[in-house]
Amino acid sequence: MRKRILFLMSDTGGGHRASALAIGEAIEHLYPDQFEILIEDIWMEHTRWPINQMPHMYPWLSNSGTRWWLLLWQVTRKPFVWRGVMRTTGLLTRRKILQFFNEVQPDIVVSVHPALNHLGVEWVKQTCPGVPFYTVITDMVTVHPSWVCPKVTRCLVSTLPAREQAIAAGMPAEKIAVCGQPVGLKFVHQDEEKKAGREGMNLDGERPCILIVGGGEGIGRVYDIAREISQKVTQAQLVIVAGRNKHLKQKLEAVAWEIPTQVYGFVQNMPELMRAADILVTKAGPGTLSEAFISGLPIIISGYIPGQERGNVDYVLENEAGAYAEEPAAIAELVDTWLQPGNMLLMQMKRNAEQLA
Repeated sequence: MRKRILFLMSDTGGGHRASALAIGEAIEHLYPDQFEILIEDIWMEHTRWPINQMPHMYPWLSNSGTRWWLLLWQVTRKPFVWRGVMRTTGLLTRRKILQFFNEVQPDIVVSVHPALNHLGVEWVKQTCPGVPFYTVITDMVTVHPSWVCPKVTRCLVSTLPAREQAIAAGMPAEKIAVCGQPVGLKFVHQDEEKKAGREGMNLDGERPCILIVGGGEGIGRVYDIAREISQKVTQAQLVIVAGRNKHLKQKLEAVAWEIPTQVYGFVQNMPELMRAADILVTKAGPGTLSEAFISGLPIIISGYIPGQERGNVDYVLENEAGAYAEEPAAIAELVDTWLQPGNMLLMQMKRNAEQLA
């Protein structure tokens, strides 16, 4: 009989589900047919209004409402605040969630969300005592205290800075392992030549390719950045990923571009797109940055979610794997400078990114 692994997550951004899927994929790859993988959005699927509506607020908070998000993030860093929030949330959601745990009876529980560690440990204690509980911190560098529950069996982090922060927040050092960011197996095997990959995607094999990504929700100043690059970096070509943002995709598709440009919505072939590109322009999401490191892709970070992603920017800059610029004109200027003949910076950043991978 297969062992059952339950992943606790919430779709506040795409990174938590993506991490759970990547880990589940790796488990199946290493141990075929030995485990049953369950991935549950606990708040959406096992709570009532208004708690089950909270994930819907995240796209606005992480885009237009970043000031409110930063305030929320900073306030909840105070232990007495987030413990109070978790205690109240636990009381409001206890019955349905405990019923779910009793029905599922997992053999292993893995949390990939900061709001599901302290509560998750208690749910396991009450329904399936003795079952191992793992936390996988999906933030690359900056660790919010809610991630850190010393009662867990094991805590897995992406980087050494994240390990240091987790220890400072109270996680016993012997429980922490640095494992890197969970990334899908499709990024592992990238042997195809860049030029051959481009030809398969109807891209010009000779023009430098700039990949602009706004995350799964297509947030940030993607349109303005693309327009600046198109007008000022005439030797290049553009690939733009608008994610689930249909309005952005339609707006981009309506443009008469000055250089060859391809516009996509939500994509499943990001490894191929990154392999074809020479420069990535993206926000500072940990998943996308890790994928870029694996792809040896120099990065221009165009924005970050205050609080949790600020450390990611510093990590890229300190390791000289890219640059940070918010203004579209400054981003276009950086791209143009990097692509000038004889500029060795691009190759050095590529090597540095590969070292981080």
